[in-house]
Amino acid sequence: MNFRAAPLTRQVKEPGLHPVEDMSGQRRTWLLIVCCLAQFMVILDLTIVNVALPAIQADLGFSAVNLQWVVVAYAIVFAGFLMLGGRAADQFGQRRTLIAALLLFALASLAGGAAISQTMLVTARAVQGLGCAFMAAASLATITSSFPPGPARHRAIGWWGAMNGAGGAAGAMFGGIITEGLGWRWVLLINPPIGIAAAIIAALVIEDRPTKASARFDLAGALVLTGGLMVTAYGIVNASAYGLTTALSIVPIVGGIALTALFPMIEARAADPLVPFKEITRPLRSANLVVLTFSAALFPMWYVSSLYLQQVLGLSPLDAGLVFFPMALTIMLAASQAGRLVGQFGVRPVLGSGLIMLTAGLLLLARIGDSGSAAGFVVLPGILAALGIGLSVVPATIAATQFADHRRAGLASGLVNTSRQVGGSLGIALLISIATWYTSHQIGRNTPAPEALTQGFRAAYLIAASFAALAAVATFALLPPGVAPERPARVRLRLPAGVLAVIAAFAVADFIVAGAPGAPIGAYTTKNAYSFVSAPSLHPPKIRAEAPPAAARLEPGYILLANFYDLTRPPMVGQSGPLILNNKLQPVWFRPVPSNVVAANLSLQTYQGKPVLSWWQGTISNTGATESGNYVIVNQHYQTVATLKGADGWIPTLHSLVISGHDAWVTVNKNLPMNLAKYGGSVNGVITDSAVQEYDLRTGELLRTWDALGHIPLADSHANPPVNGYPWDVYHVNSISPAGPDTLLVSMRNTWAAYLINVRTGRIEWTLGGRHSTFRSGPGATFEWQHDVTMLPGSRVTLFDDNCCQITGAGTYLAPNGPSRAVILQLDQASHTAALVTEYRHNNDSAAYMGNAELLPDGKMFVGWGSQPYFSEYSRSGKLLLDAVFPGPDLSYRANQIRDWTGLPVSLPSGAARQRGKATTVYASWNGATEVTTWRVLAGRAPGPLVAVATRPMSGFETAIPIGPGYRVFRLQALGANGQVIGSSRVFRSTKGNAEGAGH
Repeated sequence: MNFRAAPLTRQVKEPGLHPVEDMSGQRRTWLLIVCCLAQFMVILDLTIVNVALPAIQADLGFSAVNLQWVVVAYAIVFAGFLMLGGRAADQFGQRRTLIAALLLFALASLAGGAAISQTMLVTARAVQGLGCAFMAAASLATITSSFPPGPARHRAIGWWGAMNGAGGAAGAMFGGIITEGLGWRWVLLINPPIGIAAAIIAALVIEDRPTKASARFDLAGALVLTGGLMVTAYGIVNASAYGLTTALSIVPIVGGIALTALFPMIEARAADPLVPFKEITRPLRSANLVVLTFSAALFPMWYVSSLYLQQVLGLSPLDAGLVFFPMALTIMLAASQAGRLVGQFGVRPVLGSGLIMLTAGLLLLARIGDSGSAAGFVVLPGILAALGIGLSVVPATIAATQFADHRRAGLASGLVNTSRQVGGSLGIALLISIATWYTSHQIGRNTPAPEALTQGFRAAYLIAASFAALAAVATFALLPPGVAPERPARVRLRLPAGVLAVIAAFAVADFIVAGAPGAPIGAYTTKNAYSFVSAPSLHPPKIRAEAPPAAARLEPGYILLANFYDLTRPPMVGQSGPLILNNKLQPVWFRPVPSNVVAANLSLQTYQGKPVLSWWQGTISNTGATESGNYVIVNQHYQTVATLKGADGWIPTLHSLVISGHDAWVTVNKNLPMNLAKYGGSVNGVITDSAVQEYDLRTGELLRTWDALGHIPLADSHANPPVNGYPWDVYHVNSISPAGPDTLLVSMRNTWAAYLINVRTGRIEWTLGGRHSTFRSGPGATFEWQHDVTMLPGSRVTLFDDNCCQITGAGTYLAPNGPSRAVILQLDQASHTAALVTEYRHNNDSAAYMGNAELLPDGKMFVGWGSQPYFSEYSRSGKLLLDAVFPGPDLSYRANQIRDWTGLPVSLPSGAARQRGKATTVYASWNGATEVTTWRVLAGRAPGPLVAVATRPMSGFETAIPIGPGYRVFRLQALGANGQVIGSSRVFRSTKGNAEGAGH
């Protein structure tokens, strides 16, 4: 297609404005597409890299502190060169400037995507920012110079302005999709072909225009202005991480402002100033003030919403990005109509109306809760805010550029883009600092993390709403009324009436939809779960063998589980609760926990000289952090004999409980406010501290605490600190193993290490793994993100090596370094070496979290595969004897095998009878009873004496027993191995109806 076939034929002049080419409609359409695409990529690359940061860190070895420069380098250079980019478009021509910027951006993106070092990537990002600064200024200048004043230009600016909102939303959405699907490099590598194609089209459709003839370029002014803006931007970026009151923020901000203050003095003496201040009119100053103010609300809205969706509501980065999709469509729709509305009602009424809608949307967003639906809390008010954004960006841009002639179009474009960027950066720095401080303050008062985060984000939304409201006031107070067509009053009132009606409708809908509590953490479905006629309240999951187990070679006894769920894939299948299976995978005992908690870590212990079962129940965040919980200990009658709750703000975690005599050691955590700036986090940050504590189970008294924070440096953690007040899980204690007199072997997942601690002195006697291992590891003996480290006689250690993964968000992780495995290590205390004895793998799968390895008495290995829904038993030679799988998203934190357990429930056996035609079936069960071998049915045709009518060997949790016709009243007797009656049910009657029991 030859776009030059329609050459410039005439110049259209309007008084006080600038000449505009009379070009073909097709050519002008392609010009608009190129300019919009350029602006879309500018805004997209401000946000798209954020999701990829953890993957970039792992690949190129960034420290947490240096990682921020991948974002900072782009932002600082972009903000610093916006004004210079605008003047370059005026000085050297919009066509040349835009083409050069597109090619520079494409080349820098290619270099960044191919980066082999940290320096190469950061440099490429800085050059990207330079190219984008010139792209943003030149694209808007090209539009204002190419479209005649009035509806055509308003529509063009509308589409260009829509890219500001669409690019921000698309960055949040596509960042997750590309990173998860293709890898972080493609976040950058998608840019070169687009940039080159856009440059080619720009060369074909954009004509060179006369530039301002000048023998000299205002180099001094350019250096001072760019340097001042860059230094100020550096201070603003620091404020986001370190706070506004720290020297790292204040010094560069003050220094940058001081340097920028020299700029007017230099310009006053310049023969051809970079920025002719005499030409910056009052309307232009007012329009840029409005842009700066509402950008301070607009930019943080995306950032805060993304954090809230992931950190509080538990959405993955991809799902959180998809939440923004309807908002991006709304912005584009509203922006496409904004130009037409400006033509009908004028700039000021449309801009003011948009800002009022944005204010209302932000106020509704402030109604967020610590649980609930993203649709009610974010999508619905977000669409209202998006309508306001679309109706604000376009008239604000029109107001800031409509009086500039074509030789100053770049100046006007540079000013409005600089105002937008500086306002947005200041808004993010201020709002995130306040939200983080408030969150940290609330966590310091022992407020649960989700509630504290929600309160911080709510404060940010409220402050953003005040900025939007202030911009609305400034719009009506400072902007000139402009010239709008004379219309009857009833026509002029349509706009405010429509705005108020829309706000009212959204407010009513939001109050109806939002605020409904989300599904409880223990929500479940009965599909693929058991349903029992005799025990209708019990729905354990159906565990099945992947292949017929080698039953004759399996370890005799029982399997201990606690039905858990994939943290980001609720609901679970079946109820959560401690579950005992026999070695045929049939339920023996199940106790569902309330739906507002989940259960984990069922284990066999000895308390007061008798066997007991213990398990944890509580709440877990979508990133695996324990938010509340306690341990329950029951005897052989399944009666609670002790409950362990945390003291002094410590929360028992699901990971480990070890009973010794009357006491118990337990893993605990606690959130603590802390300045994390030196570690790459926030100055108002929060850590999740880990400890092991000893409690007296009889009294609940806290006896001793070994606190990791007092013994292990924060820098030993392999987990990255979050950028806001979300707690940094530094250590993540996950197992306790008695190792000798006064010593415990304690595992910390996030330091990749286990520590032998002396509980009497608190001293770490040696460290296995991590950054400061006492032992030199042989081939295959290193491990990462491990669980269930257990000390065995002879200096042997078993553990579950997850080999995976750094958590990057709810349900998202970095790529594993290898398959997960259960391993046995041999430690040589004399030579300080660790050697691999043997390992067990499961189809080279990787468990993102959890897992355990249990060496059985006869040398077999029993493995729970953590977040992979399997558990397995292996022979001494490594042959797979049992491979069992959970249904759906279910899993178990641990899967243990025990040889002996005698369950003697104090509850009575349960029975039910169902009549279908002339046939009657009796269903018998006794939850937890291990001594039943046979069921005897007593029956009668009416109340009174009952006679034995049937016996049947017990088969699984529930046994179905066919009965002859005519019987209406029943009673069950449970018989032991010697035929003795060990329990009897209550009398029950038959009922008509279909029933699926006996394991259905």
